[in-house]
Order: sequence, then structure tokens, then C-alpha cells
Amino acid sequence: MIEKIDPAHLWLGAFVGAQVLLVFTCVIKANAYHERGYLLHAAATLMGVVAVQSLIGRQPLLPPAVLLLVPALAGLQLLDLVSHAGGLRQARRWLLGTSAIALPVLAVASFYTVWAMAAGMILWTAVVLVVLAPAWRQSQPWIWWLPPGLAALALASFHVAADTLPFTMEDAVLMGGLLTAWSVCTYLATGWRGRIFGETRARIQARNTVDPLTGLATPLVLAERVHAARHLTRRYGHPSVLMVVNVDNLGSIATEFGPEATEAAVLTAAIRIRESLLRDGDVAARLAHARIGILAEGVAPGQAAATVAGRILVAGLKEPLPAFRAEFLRFRIVMAAVPVTDVSPKQLLQRLNARLDQEVQAGSERRIVTLTQEELLA
Repeated sequence: MIEKIDPAHLWLGAFVGAQVLLVFTCVIKANAYHERGYLLHAAATLMGVVAVQSLIGRQPLLPPAVLLLVPALAGLQLLDLVSHAGGLRQARRWLLGTSAIALPVLAVASFYTVWAMAAGMILWTAVVLVVLAPAWRQSQPWIWWLPPGLAALALASFHVAADTLPFTMEDAVLMGGLLTAWSVCTYLATGWRGRIFGETRARIQARNTVDPLTGLATPLVLAERVHAARHLTRRYGHPSVLMVVNVDNLGSIATEFGPEATEAAVLTAAIRIRESLLRDGDVAARLAHARIGILAEGVAPGQAAATVAGRILVAGLKEPLPAFRAEFLRFRIVMAAVPVTDVSPKQLLQRLNARLDQEVQAGSERRIVTLTQEELLA
């Protein structure tokens, strides 16, 4: 005869299983996204599982003590979640003191008095409200998940604090359900916040690494790559060439067709230069309105002049601008090998730009100028 399973056991198993699954998910995401909030939530959820187990084990002294550590860890995670909010310096100190000091002390005191847990939860709830009130407007929309989650945690704690011994299976199921609701809501808030802040970080990084008009790299990226190329040259004799490309007829295009035509010409120039690079490892960065810097790795100056620079000149003249069928792009290039001396990339680009200015002002017919190391470092 098959023994009938108590539905309370099924519900409790489902609640505990959901919390354990959230623990593993939080640990995986914490390692993948390097977010401390997930680790703190994993620790708090795991402590919630331990609290439910202590309730099932009919330990009269352990459940209040263990359960007090859940809001303690939840408070530390809340500190991480609202770390972006301004004007909360004093409130964060209160929350840190309550979560890291007061609740652990009251957890020990709960072995001796039944009032310790109630006092700890009243203090913790009051401090959490003080923190959430000013952080509310600065944390939309993900913060909407926090109040129901924190309310479920507070209800579970107050239920244990107010219940009479011994604890029953119904108490364990109720506490397991409330802790699961808290864990899920807090997990959703943490994930939503992480996504918003991750997108913000990505936009900031893109702003620092990608030119918004051309899609080329920024001078910061080019400087970092020059440093790396210099290291390869020193260690392995791996040659690299730094060049600056000038769009000679950009001024005449602006005079004849206006500033919008200039932007279109710059974008076209960037596309053609990017397509002319030999390898994906080469980098092109917009330095100024009409100038683009290029780092070609793995080539000496003579080879770079015949391949990379030559392809760039041909790319400008092979077909007219899409919007102005009578206009072509006329490039002028000054280049030099990346030296092994400790001259900063900024200084190297300044010297190449200075020589390019001289070539433009003199109206030289030379379209590719290669500087020796002596000329570059003079």
C-alpha cells in the first residue's frame, strides 16, 4: 500500500528547493558579472534554508538565532544595492551597524530571552525604512521588487518571534514560503539593477572607446595599443607602424556643400580607412575633425607604405562620395615605426601631426611621408 504524502511536506520541499536553486544561480551570476550583491543574496538565502531546517528539527533555541542572521545578511546586500543613492551616508551607517553588529549580538541573546528576536526585527525594519525612503526615487524601477520581498522576510521573522513553542510543520511551511517570496523578489531586484547599471557601464565604456560619429576607436584606445606594440617590439622585435591620415579636401567640401556634407565625408573616410586595414588587430582612431590615427602591427615602415598606406590612398580615389558624385577623398599620410624609447603615444602623435601640418601647408605632392627614427625623436 502506497503511503500518502503530506502536502505540507511537498510544499516545504518546493520552497527549500527553490531557495537552493537561487543560491546556485546567484553564485554563478556573481562569478559571471562580478557583482557582490549576488554573493550576499546567496549567503542570505542559504541562511534562510538553514533557518527552515532548524525549524523542522524542532530545535527550540536555534530558529530565532539563525533567522536573525538572514536580515543581517539581507541588510548588507541592501547596502550594496543602494550604494549609488546620494544623501544616505548616515542612514547607511545605521544599516551597517544594525546588520553587522546589532543583529548578530541579538542572535546570541535570543538563546537567553524570547524578546531578542522581536527587538532585533523592530530595529532592523525601522532602519530599512529609513534607508529605502530617500533611495526610492533614485532607484526606479527595480526597487519596486524590494518592498514586497523585505515585507515577506519581516513577516517570517515576526511570525517566529511571536509563535509559541514547539514549532509545527505548518510554521515551517509558512516560513519557507515567505522566505522564498523574499528571496525571489530580492533576486529580481538585484538582477534588474545589475542590468541597468551594466548598460550604463557599457555606454560609458563605449563613449571612452568608440568615436560616436565614425565608429572608430578613440585616442585613448590607440594610445593603449601603442604601449602594447612597443612592448612587443622590445621583447620580440615585433615591428609596428604609427601613421596619421589627413583628409586634404575636407575644407573644400565644407565650403562648397556645408557642414552636413563634411560629416558625411568624414564618415565615408572612416569606413574606407577601416576597410583598408590589413588585419583585424590593426586599430584606427579619430584624432581630430579631418585626421585619423592608425596603428598597423606586424609591418615595417616600408611594407606599411606599400600595403596599408597605399590601400588607403586607393580607397579614397576609387569611387566618389555617395552624396556628391563629383568629389573624391584625397588622403595624405605621415608615418613612422613605433620606437622602443619611452616617448608617450601622445607625443608621437603630436610630432606626426606637426609634420603633417608642414606637408599640408607646403602643398607637397607627396601623399605618403615616412619619418625615420631620428626625425621622429628629434
